[in-house]
Amino acid sequence: MIIKSKDDQQAQVDFLSDLLERDFPKEKKSAIERELKSLRSGNKGEETSAYYLDFDFRRSEDWALIHDLRIEHEGDVAQIDHLLISRMLDIYVIETKNFASGVSISEEGAFCYFYNNKPFDIPSPITQNERHISLLRHFLQKCDLLPKRLSRTLTPEFKNIVLISPKSRLTKPSKGTYDCSMVMKSDRFLERFKDDNSGNTFGSVFSNLARTLPSVGLKRFAEVLALHHKPASIDYLAKLGLKEAASPHESAAETAPDCPKCGKAMMLRTARKGKNTGNQFWGCSGFPKCECTVAIEKSVDMRHTCPKCDGEMIKKMGRESGKAFWGCKAYPTCNGSISIDLEKGRGNK
Repeated sequence: MIIKSKDDQQAQVDFLSDLLERDFPKEKKSAIERELKSLRSGNKGEETSAYYLDFDFRRSEDWALIHDLRIEHEGDVAQIDHLLISRMLDIYVIETKNFASGVSISEEGAFCYFYNNKPFDIPSPITQNERHISLLRHFLQKCDLLPKRLSRTLTPEFKNIVLISPKSRLTKPSKGTYDCSMVMKSDRFLERFKDDNSGNTFGSVFSNLARTLPSVGLKRFAEVLALHHKPASIDYLAKLGLKEAASPHESAAETAPDCPKCGKAMMLRTARKGKNTGNQFWGCSGFPKCECTVAIEKSVDMRHTCPKCDGEMIKKMGRESGKAFWGCKAYPTCNGSISIDLEKGRGNK
């Protein structure tokens, strides 16, 4: 059964794509391109693994599947790509990597990926996943989330799995003592899963009935765990060093408005899908924490100033007429107003 799907990250992709269209220095654009490529590559890898996992387990009542689970606990974070949980609380913690040109593991356990046939060292995803497991174990215990069966708290058994793209080249050490059996291509995971669970016959399950959750109990536990998901919020402007360079677009004819939701400066962006594809609009520079947008034609209205006190005006609705108008924000101290269909400056004085 599928409990949670991966968070949609199209908005982040669109935001980085919009940044690429702006007039940044070459080195800044290169940094944006790398970030965008990494985001797209990660998404593709997780989507590929999710496809195989969903196909094999979505109809199962004995296994619960959670995609994209981000846990925050005592100042630490675990970004878990996939969790596969059984009724006996066997928990596969699955890390996904997408290396188009392949990955190699040395006899000492060092990982490297290839780009233009050149090797580049990377942190071990096995070790990374071990940290995720450690945090998840402590989180479940500390928050008292582990289910009980016959008045006894069940003890989970964690399994560390690293999946890479089926099209990637995977080179493992031919000898040595380093165990990298948990690293495999995503289309081979089912074989590993069957090997791990080949001993779970009807008799063994019956004998372990005291530590086996009913399907409804498994679903409830997985749903509660998924509720603790904390979506990541990345300030790309700060991460890429674009805070100063990303000042709002200005021209003699038009100045970018402040965000009506959070007050930050807005940025000129371009719609990439839907009926407004290709049209420009104002998007908050605080994205993704603030997703407020303002249509270009509406942003001009935001520059209205009160004809009586030169203060800020806000859109209001007449109680009797039912028609919209601009009214002074300082009302009732100032009762200046402008009819929506009148030009700026021709309001009541």
